[in-house]
Amino acid sequence: MGARREHDVLVVGAGTAGTWFAWRLAREGFSVAVLDRDRRPDIGSRLDIFHLDSIRFAQFGVPEPHPRSEELVAVYPDGKAHSPSGKRTKLAEYGFHVMRLPLFLRRLHGLVEESGAQIMDGCVFREPLVEEGKLVGVRMERGGRVGELRSRLTVDASGVTAALRTSLPASLGVETFRPGPEDLLYVVLRYIRWKEPRALHPRGLNLWPFHKVFCNPSYSEEEAILGVGQPGSYERAEGALRDFLRAVPFPPFEVLKVERGVTPYCRSPLSLVGDGFLCLGDAACITKPFSGEGITSAWTLCAIAAEEVARALRRSAGPLTREELWGVNWRYFRGQGAEFAGMLAQLKGAMGLSADEMEYLFERDIIFNGRDITAVNRDYRLRLSPRESARVAGWLAWGLFTRRFSPGSLRSLLGSLAASERLARHYRAYPLQPGGFAEWRARAEALCLGFRGAWCRQRPARPGRTWR
Repeated sequence: MGARREHDVLVVGAGTAGTWFAWRLAREGFSVAVLDRDRRPDIGSRLDIFHLDSIRFAQFGVPEPHPRSEELVAVYPDGKAHSPSGKRTKLAEYGFHVMRLPLFLRRLHGLVEESGAQIMDGCVFREPLVEEGKLVGVRMERGGRVGELRSRLTVDASGVTAALRTSLPASLGVETFRPGPEDLLYVVLRYIRWKEPRALHPRGLNLWPFHKVFCNPSYSEEEAILGVGQPGSYERAEGALRDFLRAVPFPPFEVLKVERGVTPYCRSPLSLVGDGFLCLGDAACITKPFSGEGITSAWTLCAIAAEEVARALRRSAGPLTREELWGVNWRYFRGQGAEFAGMLAQLKGAMGLSADEMEYLFERDIIFNGRDITAVNRDYRLRLSPRESARVAGWLAWGLFTRRFSPGSLRSLLGSLAASERLARHYRAYPLQPGGFAEWRARAEALCLGFRGAWCRQRPARPGRTWR
């Protein structure tokens, strides 16, 4: 495969972000190629079952799975959030599709190819091709032969490894950091079977925010997925699950299989574009701060990028420049990017609370209530009216008076809320032109927007009563 091959757009990575983006541009009539290191049957096989926000199918134009297809496991109209002890439960009226990822990706790949794009599996990325300071493609290996793929725009959608972005020269103006252990969420999924199927056990989607543990549907009513996510290491995640099982009475189960994976849990690069370059999805660290899930949040960036790239490709005959792609930056960071930056700051305060303090928040419907949890999932933002803010302030003051809430935790919570607003406000002022980026970036870094380890382990919760 030594010959050069030319395309309008080359996408490195055939996961959910790269595939959706390729599909959208191929529908516009552009020449698009997607390469992936795995063979077609193996793409997405590291994870079987996943959950997708039901409202996002229509939002992003993705056809829903057929009700009787093997791809769809079930649809749930709501989910539950539980307090640290398991005593209190809040209902979020927000629906999810429970699906099988390999089959979902296979359907997306079919849509891509029907639209005229090409998927090249078994292609190993080797290095970027940079000429005269611009990215013009990649050097890759397939079947033991090395070749070049050239394009007017090369996209990194390679996942958490960010293989292309992290290998770029500094001259392209894109950060090449690799997320460290504290910037990654280590997720362990246990596929379990209830030992007493007729006994009371969690049904539907369940989350224990304090423990970072969830119990979601699996293949049948007799089975479930018990998952946990923590930064730092799989060992830390396993420890958090052990703490959870000691604190919250849980029905007996047997483990059928275990899946593991990591997802970014840190800020995005402050610029997502360079001359001839764009990054998407996990390669751009686009994940929901409150859950670590990244598919639908990545599609928000993909939709913006597809519009901007299509417009630039029609206007220009050569490789796309940073200036031509700049609209991707400001449109994303002034919207969802600002909300996510603010959330990372909020979580630093909220997730540093003790079990008893978070129990108090559940008890008084502060942050952890059905309405607010629904809003965060739907809008990625919590908006409190003046009356609601006054109510929250009153209950926090009462928590201090009754010693249910410590002064240090209150300062941390209020400080994180203030930092959140400063960060979000700064992101909403993202420069409309590259000329103002250096000053904006310096201010962003001064605001300490890293907020590493927002999901750090907390003090163990007290044992609660039987699950219900």
